[in-house]
Amino acid sequence: MATNRIIILTTIVLVLLLGSTNVYGQQDAQYTQFMYNKLPLNSGYTGSREVLSIRALYRAQWVGSKGGGIPGAPQTAVLSIHSPLKNDHYAVGFYYVNDRLGVTHTNQFDATFAYRVALGKKVKLSLGINAGILWYKANLAGSVTTDGTDIDPALNRNVSRVLPDVGAGLYIYHPNFYVGFSVPNFIKSDLSNKNQDGSDAKRTAHLNAMLGGVIPAGKVLKIRPQILYRYLASADQKIPHTFDFNLSLLIYDRVNIGGQYRTSFGNKNNGVSLTNGDSFDVMLEVWPTKQLMIGYSYDYLLTKLGNYNRGSHEVILGYDFGFEKKKVITPRYF
Repeated sequence: MATNRIIILTTIVLVLLLGSTNVYGQQDAQYTQFMYNKLPLNSGYTGSREVLSIRALYRAQWVGSKGGGIPGAPQTAVLSIHSPLKNDHYAVGFYYVNDRLGVTHTNQFDATFAYRVALGKKVKLSLGINAGILWYKANLAGSVTTDGTDIDPALNRNVSRVLPDVGAGLYIYHPNFYVGFSVPNFIKSDLSNKNQDGSDAKRTAHLNAMLGGVIPAGKVLKIRPQILYRYLASADQKIPHTFDFNLSLLIYDRVNIGGQYRTSFGNKNNGVSLTNGDSFDVMLEVWPTKQLMIGYSYDYLLTKLGNYNRGSHEVILGYDFGFEKKKVITPRYF
């Protein structure tokens, strides 16, 4: 009976994930410290830390006035909380994302649920779903072009839309490794005012895949390679594949020092190569206690945008509430 339930749930999640690939543009927020902020990326992560876990993240992208700066550069704030239930097969969570870019502002509220089952000793499969709303606003009224002229009146209207948000994810994890695949939202939505001429803004699905592990290197060090892959499969646009390649050293299970290379590649679009190194990132995380985590990362841009800003900053705070002492004795690397 339990096996049949697992097969049914896995089939449902796979259908939701794989049936959602007709998409058009990169819209979801970007995170450098993705390995500590997985809930908005993959609902299957719900409950995987095996205790009540809270994360708060703030990201300021493309900051500084170098070369004149970038007005309206992205800013993102995230709050997430999740925990297994008394019945260990189930876990629930919630996350809130506040994302600003130029004249656009989104607030995302999602609840998550996961069904978990053991695949072997210390290995679990988690099938997750997330559902909620996304409140999208675009303050277009009064906007002007770069040469100071007014925008076409047909496009110069404020937009405020409350849209459904539904996604799914699979997450397989062990104390020393994880692998996940997800589509955080697969409902295509209109981001313009209804029946507004001249606008074809759509919210579309993002596909995420992630992989990571821990390799002991003596009693002091542990090597942690991790990869995040993102893609939008568009029928009429050539969108590049994006990779974050991360490698870090964990010292005494208390200090993590890492570097990351973010890049993209894909087929040429209108004769222009989509292959491009985006940034080189550095990060530092510390655990003053086994339950408290503090992290910081800095992105150095490798693109021409780097001529107009001084990089991106990201900070994250996390706390795990260990209701049972045995649950916080073993380090939880992911």
